[in-house]
Amino acid sequence: MRLINRWSSVVIVVLMVIIAGALIGLTYRPDESITPNDKFFKISIGPTPHINASNYTLRIDGLVNQPIELDFSEIISMPSITESVSLDCVTGPSNRATWTGVSLKSLVDLAQVNDTAIEVIILCADGYSTSLTLAEASGSGVILAYGMNGVPLPADHGFPIRLVVPNNWGYKWAKWVIHIQLVDTDFKGYWERLGWADDATITPISDWRLHAALLSATAVIGAFSALSGLRNAENANFAKRLPRIFSSKYHRYVSLAYYVLLFGTFLFWASQTLELRGALFFSLHGRLALLTVIFAILGIVSGVPMLTRPPKLRWFHWVSNMTAFLLLLATIILGVLRLFN
Repeated sequence: MRLINRWSSVVIVVLMVIIAGALIGLTYRPDESITPNDKFFKISIGPTPHINASNYTLRIDGLVNQPIELDFSEIISMPSITESVSLDCVTGPSNRATWTGVSLKSLVDLAQVNDTAIEVIILCADGYSTSLTLAEASGSGVILAYGMNGVPLPADHGFPIRLVVPNNWGYKWAKWVIHIQLVDTDFKGYWERLGWADDATITPISDWRLHAALLSATAVIGAFSALSGLRNAENANFAKRLPRIFSSKYHRYVSLAYYVLLFGTFLFWASQTLELRGALFFSLHGRLALLTVIFAILGIVSGVPMLTRPPKLRWFHWVSNMTAFLLLLATIILGVLRLFN
């Protein structure tokens, strides 16, 4: 029997590690494949503007010595750049395409930028706006794209011109660009006025994949906590067959690790979300995370007295923690669904 318990423990641990590895691997999968245009995710603030290329003009003005207007034929006749870059949305979706266009810097240079200019404002046909610093706009990979995966840019993806800004969150990738303006002030665009960060650079810390991986690890530790809780429950006779490794002492230690990881991940997510988005709990994903933490706190409050006194709150403790764990799983599942649009 002792040998069976030992091997059962090994099997459970291995299964949990496999599940954690699969979730984290799914999150960080190195997907370099090109997404077909009709499968590429679409996000905008309103209906798609339908622009006739023959009537399109791009104006560049502001703090420049030579304001210019370029029609579509002039833009596509300029030296082009083709690059495969992923568009990552703050809310989760990520797709990769091959973009063809002209360097933003080359167009801005045509207008002869004034020395006092520090920022490049991007204005769009649908009323959207954003901005880049002049240094960011001068990056070699920043282009005004007119082609996507070898064909003209589809209307839903910004035809005739959209901005491509590698290693920046998608809200800087403005679509249906019609006007570029150079200024000497800090301009706040559509989302920036709502509290989103001016600097949309994707870093290892700001990348949502990190907190997704932490959540996945938390879920695995939480599963160990739930199993050990079942093993030591008075009325859960079916759980008595679980390996002896899930003792009451083990339950205390693994639960402590679960709580620390859960609250640490939540605080990390909250700080990054507040910095990047300027608000919390604006989505179902965030509200589920908040509920998870609330029920986990109830689990702690009801569990602490059980360490020194008869377990009067055992049922409440169990229900609170299981609700928190199920909410955590729902949060992860929702995040995975958002990852796949």
